[in-house]
Amino acid sequence: MSRPRGVSRNSLCLRLAALAVTMAAIAGCGGATDDLPRRAVSGNVTMDGAPLKSAMIQFMPTDPSAATAGAGAITEGKYAIPTADGLVPGAYKVSVTSAGAALTPPAGSMPGDPLPPAKETIPSTYNSKTTLSATVTEQGPNVFNFELKSK
Repeated sequence: MSRPRGVSRNSLCLRLAALAVTMAAIAGCGGATDDLPRRAVSGNVTMDGAPLKSAMIQFMPTDPSAATAGAGAITEGKYAIPTADGLVPGAYKVSVTSAGAALTPPAGSMPGDPLPPAKETIPSTYNSKTTLSATVTEQGPNVFNFELKSK
């Protein structure tokens, strides 16, 4: 293969590699889908009657072989998981977690030191020891509202 004058072999290889990566990325931008019968899921989450300001909601299948897991952000008490990322009909355990307030480095720490883990502000009965559940159906609507209590 002849190369243009003034272009080194390494430069040509790098350009061809960049072109291959770009083409692969473009080919992957077609909105890959699977054949799973996913359903959109949405709802509201409150804590002591007020919308939960910022948190995460996770849906974990009770039968891992029969469904898919999913998660979404809760903002101002609302969450929505679109169909493309949705859940397969079935039973799910639901957990709600929050990272808590922004952390500041401990006194005497050096730049780049890891921050201590954030304190979970939502009671464990809604996350690590969750009692929440939901059943996603084919016909929907799959709207699940959760009313959490701080005590």
